[in-house]
Amino acid sequence: MWVFYILLFLPLVIHVMKTRGQEIDTKKTSSTAIGIFFLLLTILIMLRHESVGNDTRNYLNLFVRHSRLAWNNLTSDDLEIGYVFYSKLIHSVLGSSRLFIVITSAVVALMIYPTYKRLNIDFPLTVALFIIMPNFVMMFSGIRQMMAIAIGFLAYEFVRKKKFIPFVIMVAVAMSFHISAFMLVLMYPAYHFRVTKLRLLALIPLLGMLFVFNEPIFVFLSEYIEEYTRFEADVTSTGAYTMLILFTILLIFSFVIPDEKMMDSETLGLRNLLIVSLALQMFAPLHALAMRMNYYYIIFIPLLMPKILQYRKRDFAKVAILSRTIMVIFFIGYFFYSAYTSDNNLNVFPYHFYWESVR
Repeated sequence: MWVFYILLFLPLVIHVMKTRGQEIDTKKTSSTAIGIFFLLLTILIMLRHESVGNDTRNYLNLFVRHSRLAWNNLTSDDLEIGYVFYSKLIHSVLGSSRLFIVITSAVVALMIYPTYKRLNIDFPLTVALFIIMPNFVMMFSGIRQMMAIAIGFLAYEFVRKKKFIPFVIMVAVAMSFHISAFMLVLMYPAYHFRVTKLRLLALIPLLGMLFVFNEPIFVFLSEYIEEYTRFEADVTSTGAYTMLILFTILLIFSFVIPDEKMMDSETLGLRNLLIVSLALQMFAPLHALAMRMNYYYIIFIPLLMPKILQYRKRDFAKVAILSRTIMVIFFIGYFFYSAYTSDNNLNVFPYHFYWESVR
């Protein structure tokens, strides 16, 4: 666990030192801290042992399998063609499974990092939220879907710039790595949808109905999910209510705290993505698949909340500052508590480097 203490607290200490003697201001950007965090995170993902992450060893086996395919026979594999091509290409150029992990880790980080750096206005809060999101442990395990999620960041940049054709292309590329990336098609209309107070009043009961009738809705949708994907969507009880409660609280917070007149278009768009994330999370208690479909939107939540605090109403200034402090302390504490006690962290904890001997 010591590597995660370094990962988190080294950038935090640097951030505190840079802001020492100044009043804490959520508008202050610390590009150095976010850069060090992503650098350390990328190194850990690159150097992980094959036992770290439930799927790492499987992907290394797939890498060997794809190396034996002829270039004109890549479609014979049952995985998405984009990933098979990527795996075959890395093997042809480098021929090393360890370098495959290294290159893939770097590619994922390089697609996610620019957006995080650009929107980094409160490093402690952003990183505290980032490490408790399921995407964090997924970065150590699910290579195909993390590639698709990372490509989703390229799609996001086209969404905010209103470049529809490049957005569609990025979604198609993401789907060629993991079919679940079809969920990205919701990003463009959701981001640009204007949520007025009247529409919000309509959304509240709609979200409530999604939760109350989540099972019959999920059963209906699962017929299409199973037809066009390889996922089995049988209803089971997952008990996944923690994130549902958290996203609900964050959504309420994001409408109560900020001054709507001050918010920029990107903050409004990111808040809309939180609404989508909450709607998708309504189905998570029924099937783990719902959470995996939600990964494409959950990863943007750490970028939203600091911006919500940035545009806080004057009357809520003290509440906002206190809430920020509580969230940072609570989420960091929850991360380490979960790391030590939870059995649902994809075998990321304890962490081992690839050169270590693991039983």
